[in-house]
Amino acid sequence: MTTPLEKSPAQGHIPALDGIRGLAVLAVMCVHFFMSYTPRNILEYAIQKISSYGTLGIDLFFMLSGFLICGILLDTKANTDYLRNFLIRRFLRIFPLYYLVLALVLVALFLIPGSDQPPYNKLWEAQPWAWTYLFNFFLAHEGAWTVPYMGHFWSLAVEEQFYLVWPLMVYYLSAQRLMQLSTVIIILVTTLLAWMEITGVSKITIHVLTPLRLNALCIGAWLATWLRQPLVLEAGLGMIHRRTLQVFIVSVLAKVVIFMVVKMMPRLSDALEALRTLSWLGLFAALHLSAVALPSSSPLIRGLCFRPLTFLGKYSYGIYIFHHFISWPAGRYQMTEWLTARLGHQTLAILVNGGIGISLSILIAWISYHSFEKHFLLWKDKLAPRS
Repeated sequence: MTTPLEKSPAQGHIPALDGIRGLAVLAVMCVHFFMSYTPRNILEYAIQKISSYGTLGIDLFFMLSGFLICGILLDTKANTDYLRNFLIRRFLRIFPLYYLVLALVLVALFLIPGSDQPPYNKLWEAQPWAWTYLFNFFLAHEGAWTVPYMGHFWSLAVEEQFYLVWPLMVYYLSAQRLMQLSTVIIILVTTLLAWMEITGVSKITIHVLTPLRLNALCIGAWLATWLRQPLVLEAGLGMIHRRTLQVFIVSVLAKVVIFMVVKMMPRLSDALEALRTLSWLGLFAALHLSAVALPSSSPLIRGLCFRPLTFLGKYSYGIYIFHHFISWPAGRYQMTEWLTARLGHQTLAILVNGGIGISLSILIAWISYHSFEKHFLLWKDKLAPRS
C-alpha cells in the first residue's frame, strides 16, 4: 500500500524544474543561433532540423510558468495580502531588467544615426506596445517578425498578461473549479487553433496571441492544482507515477498516429497542427510530473539536475532577454558566411557562431543578475513575505 503524502511533491524548491527551465532557454537559443544558413551537408541539415524544434522551448517555458505560478498562488491563497504579495514579488523579478533593457533600446534609438529607417523604425513603432506589455498584439497586427532585436519580447507579454488574470481565478475559484476552467480553456484553444490553421490565419498571429497560447499555461496550472488535491496526496506517489506513464504513452501514440495520417494525407497537416502541439504538451506534462515525483537517483532527475542545465535555469530570464540582441544582428549581417570565408568550412563556422553567441548570452545574463537583478530580489521577502 502506498504511503500517503504529507504535502504535495510540487511544493518547495525542486532542482529538476530548474533543469527544465534550462532546457527551454537552450532550445530557444538554438532556434536563433543555428537556423540562419543554407545547409550544405547532412550534418548541417541535422543541426538545422534539430534546432527547428527549439520553438517548443516557448511552450515548455509557458507550461513551467503555469505550473509554478499556479502552485505559488494555491500555496499562498489563504495568506493576508495574497494578491499584493504575489504582484510585488513578480514585479521585483521581472520589471527591473525588462524596463532597463527597454530604456537602453530607447536611448540607442535616439543616439544611433538612421534609426528612423527600416528596419529600425519598427523599434520606434513598437515602443508603446512593449512598455505596456502588449507587444504580442503589435506583432499579431503586423503578421510578421518586423521588429529587430526584441521580437522575442512577445512571450514576456503573454506571461505578464497571464500573471494579471490568473491570480484572480485562483482566488475566487475552488481547486475543482480551477481544474475545470483549465480543461475548458485547453479544449477551446485547441479547437480554435485547428480552425485558424484551416482557414489560413497568419501563423505569426497564431503564434503570439495570448488566448492562443493558454493551452500550455493552463496545462501547467492544471497539473499544479491536481498535485495538491487530497485524493492525490492520499494515494501517494504511486498514482502520480501511473498517471505520468499514461500521459506519456497517450502522447507518444498521438504523435505516431498524427505522423502516419499526415504521411498518407498531407493536405491534413495544417488541420492537425493543433493536435500535434497538444501531443507535445502531453510529453511536457509527463516531464513536469516526473520532475516532481521521481526519486533523485533516477536517470531522468539526475539528467535534469545536471549542473550546466540548472545553471542555465537560474539565469534563464536574462539569457532569454539578451540572447536575441546577439543573434539578430549575427543573422542580419551574415556572421556565419563571414566566419565561413575565414575558417574555410561552413559547418565549423556554424558551430563557432552558435557557440560564441550562446556563450555571450550566458555571460551577459550572469553579469546582469549579479550586478543588477539580485539587488531587487533581496527585497522580495522584505516587501512581500510568502507567509
